[in-house]
Amino acid sequence: MKAQIEQTPHDNQKPRILVIEDEPALLRVLSVVLQRAGFEVSIAATGTDGVRLAEEQKYALILSDIDLPDIRGFEVCERIKQHPRLRLVPIILMSGRLVEGNKARALEVGAVDFLNKPFGAETIVSKISAHIRGGKNGNGTA
Repeated sequence: MKAQIEQTPHDNQKPRILVIEDEPALLRVLSVVLQRAGFEVSIAATGTDGVRLAEEQKYALILSDIDLPDIRGFEVCERIKQHPRLRLVPIILMSGRLVEGNKARALEVGAVDFLNKPFGAETIVSKISAHIRGGKNGNGTA
């Protein structure tokens, strides 16, 4: 699956979220949930495509799986945080595997939060909203 941008009708007031997830069904669900919550959503199925999109567009927040087919979500986070323009963009990492140390590792590489899958729509929307409010502004610019 190629990286793509699934945008809701253009409205500059909507915070843009990048979702990096290789599971097509979860990617669709997250996209729908976030769009219904008022976010503009871009999606990528690989870490490489996610990093490229992060560099090309401005995002209020990035949500990335840890277990991606090409590079791990930890590396995605590290690469994004090394980019001067992107270092302040909040990143939430998530995983469906309960592995001791994943949350600590996520925070070490610069993520603002870590979620274990499965999680509810209300949980993800509230966490994303809280981290966006905690940033400088909601449009992904610092």
